[in-house]
Amino acid sequence: MKKQILLLVTLLVMLGTHLVYGQFQNGIFSSSNSGVLGVTINPANSNLLSNGTDFMPFFFTTSVLNNDFYLPPKPITSVLKPEIFTAFQENETLGGETINQKFDRLFDLQRSLKPKGYIFADFTIYGPSFLTNIGRHSFGIQTSFKAAESTVNLPKELATFLQKGLSTTELVHKTFSLNKVQAATIAYRDIAFNYSYNIYESYTSMQRLGITLQYLSGVNSMIFQDNGGTTWDVGSDSSLVMYRGDFQYNYAAVNSKDFGTLMQKRGTGFGVDLGYIYVRKKTSRPTRTTYCPNIRGGGKVREYQTFKWKLGVAVMDIGSIYFDKETVANHYTNALGRLKDLDAEFYKGVFALNRAFAAGLIQIGTKNDLKTSYVHYLPTRVNLQFDYFYKNYWYFSLALSQRTPLSNNVTMLAPNIVSLQARYEKLRYEIGVPISLVEYQYPVLGLNFRYGPFVIGSNQILEMVGLRKIFGVDMYLGLKFNISNIGMKGI
Repeated sequence: MKKQILLLVTLLVMLGTHLVYGQFQNGIFSSSNSGVLGVTINPANSNLLSNGTDFMPFFFTTSVLNNDFYLPPKPITSVLKPEIFTAFQENETLGGETINQKFDRLFDLQRSLKPKGYIFADFTIYGPSFLTNIGRHSFGIQTSFKAAESTVNLPKELATFLQKGLSTTELVHKTFSLNKVQAATIAYRDIAFNYSYNIYESYTSMQRLGITLQYLSGVNSMIFQDNGGTTWDVGSDSSLVMYRGDFQYNYAAVNSKDFGTLMQKRGTGFGVDLGYIYVRKKTSRPTRTTYCPNIRGGGKVREYQTFKWKLGVAVMDIGSIYFDKETVANHYTNALGRLKDLDAEFYKGVFALNRAFAAGLIQIGTKNDLKTSYVHYLPTRVNLQFDYFYKNYWYFSLALSQRTPLSNNVTMLAPNIVSLQARYEKLRYEIGVPISLVEYQYPVLGLNFRYGPFVIGSNQILEMVGLRKIFGVDMYLGLKFNISNIGMKGI
């Protein structure tokens, strides 16, 4: 777990490591040309006012959000060194330098030591995906590989442990509580079927309902969760003494270097997204097709209706995955014991960590409810969107994403995000500038651009170019073709 968390904090996203959700694509879903990409935020957000057909062969998005660890301001290219690919591949110390020391030397990582730190990371590849509108109906198919990690309630002592290990003088002879910390990781393949229906339309307004049904194939999962009261004493011999332990440590994984084996299904699940959108039209008449025999292409031009404003609300990722293959679920209660070199075991992986718990927590009174299956809940959240047409291709939008977990146990947690964006949008190209507030406390500035079918952007552009401390980074890019845009014009 330590290896995963440290990689996430230091641009895991840019390394392409195994750790979703188009959750942080502020500025993309607000586009009038979002189509199949729009339903990843709200399943009713298809090509709202025109009978369109979208094909998205590829879309990639990834991000790291964090409030505890940071790097000094520097261009992101100066952080991506060749050493980064080898620094975390060695489980043993090299040349007397521990992995923690190497980490500090390469990145100059610093900490703000928040009482309750958080880390959110996601990695998603969409495609191929397809959506078409036929009259009042919209049908779509989405395929994707998704992975995510969330850590909440990270106490500052545990953050120090993760960065510097057990031998640091900041921890030796100290006692701290795990503070109900929860760290979870999940990766899965998703085949989703989207349907939306225009339930009401007049010359002045429109309302639409949408649903996305997901079939999920779980690839791997991990969770470490303190249920309250677990306390650690740090000894001078790089050991931890745990007492009053009440925590869960679950994982579904395999010890293999073969990619095909790693990507095998270890669980099955289902999910659903529900959405509603209300649209106030700009012009009081419906979409129509006109015929002009003197124009190129046979004279048929479909004029599409634009909007004055629209309001949408959606509940995303209601569901879970049941892991039952190559799966271990531990629930320790009243745990007491000594754990030696636990930081080194973190780097060796989930299996070594499981062995360390089993070997160290053997004192009388320790109980472990051991199972071979568990349910991992998805990062359920409520998304709210408001988009306003100002004038002359200028739009302003407000988006809110609030996590609403289905369970207090074994669940992924989505970040809370509110975003305000201005964008200049035409059929051929558009540019947007979102300002987002992560966890309602940390503002970031972004920039996104679309030209034809190509989309690229980041919601943390100042961090990417070295003008701000790097608490996290993100990037998204992809191709999305709107076949129906040929021969179209707005009104």
